[in-house]
Amino acid sequence: MIKFSYNFELERIVEQIKAKNAKSVGIQLPEGVRPVATELADAIAAKTGAEVIISGNSCYGACDIDDKLLRIVDILFHFGHTEYSGLGSHSLLSECEKVCFIELRSEVDVKPVVKTAVTELKGETVCVVSTVQHIHMLKEAISALAQHGKNAITGKSPMLQYAGQVLGCDFSAAKVPCDEILFIGSGSFHPAGLALYTGRRVVAADPFTNQLMIFQGEEERKKRYLAVARALDATTFGIIIGMKSGQCNLREARRLKENAMQRGLNAYLIAMDEITEARLLAYKYEVDAFVNTACPRLTEDFIQGKMLLLSAREFEVIIGQRNWEEMFNR
Repeated sequence: MIKFSYNFELERIVEQIKAKNAKSVGIQLPEGVRPVATELADAIAAKTGAEVIISGNSCYGACDIDDKLLRIVDILFHFGHTEYSGLGSHSLLSECEKVCFIELRSEVDVKPVVKTAVTELKGETVCVVSTVQHIHMLKEAISALAQHGKNAITGKSPMLQYAGQVLGCDFSAAKVPCDEILFIGSGSFHPAGLALYTGRRVVAADPFTNQLMIFQGEEERKKRYLAVARALDATTFGIIIGMKSGQCNLREARRLKENAMQRGLNAYLIAMDEITEARLLAYKYEVDAFVNTACPRLTEDFIQGKMLLLSAREFEVIIGQRNWEEMFNR
């Protein structure tokens, strides 16, 4: 059925729908697999008789459940992510029991790309991490590295389900004593974040293409140091409150605003669901820089942009509450 090398768990989906006697079903998929959305909807409808509604909104993580769609369906299947207990008070969801997470486990063997990666791994001790799509193959990856004389280890985030699993906002699994990091997965989003927040060299190995990318911690951090330096003379800040289902950190936004005003700076709370440069540009004459309390990785999207977007910790450096060395502590 599906043209991608992922397990869509169709049988489990059908069982869940029948068990809940659901008449209307929502499906929310990341952009990379949306080409199969209609095919998946047809398969679900054919096997259950339920009405299927496809979410056309973003699907960045467990923090980005389509809460509006959730209100009008009996069950929502959210693909590509796992439940994240770290959301806590940030969550705006009131019907979490109606959400079912489908992890989209990859069916591609990771051993070939691990073998390729060995040629780029310079240290003896390597921390191995991945997204949930390849997490079930992490033991095989560690074993393959051991066969090439590497001491492969991994850690675990207390907020995530699996050892070695990382999110764009949670790299705790990589906070272990090691020489460098091997990330197994696609794209630059996760490995760039790993390099930024650990300060280490990251080898990113893509099992689908057998290609490697290298990320240096110092280079990633330099970009953020420059962004903070650009904001040192700012006097008016926009404190952004994320309005996605799991990104609303109102308490943090209020705290940052109060700290700014105590230091004689102007600060305004601005609520947004999609945080884009086009939206920030609407305030370009009133606001010198913005502070992000939503997804912490959004700041990197604005590094080449016209508007400055800082993390909360970067803002604390500007107002003297945190030193430069502490900027990446999590």
